Amino acid sequence: MATVQTCIIHLIRNTFKYASRKYWDKISADLKPIYTAPTAAEARLRWEEFAEKWGTPYPAIVTLWESAWEEGP
Repeated sequence: MATVQTCIIHLIRNTFKYASRKYWDKISADLKPIYTAPTAAEARLRWEEFAEKWGTPYPAIVTLWESAWEEGP
């Protein structure tokens, strides 16, 4: 079985494929607390906030990140 790791840079880059250009700056600002969190638990809390805010207009982004989260490091 192969191990697949998702680089955070690629994950962020792929996020913007699913969002309107006019929201990129806001999405970027809302993602930063996730990937700069000091602990995995804190990152997960920030992720839940992000998903609540952006999940309705952009469910594909939530799916993308959830899939990557499940793969883990």
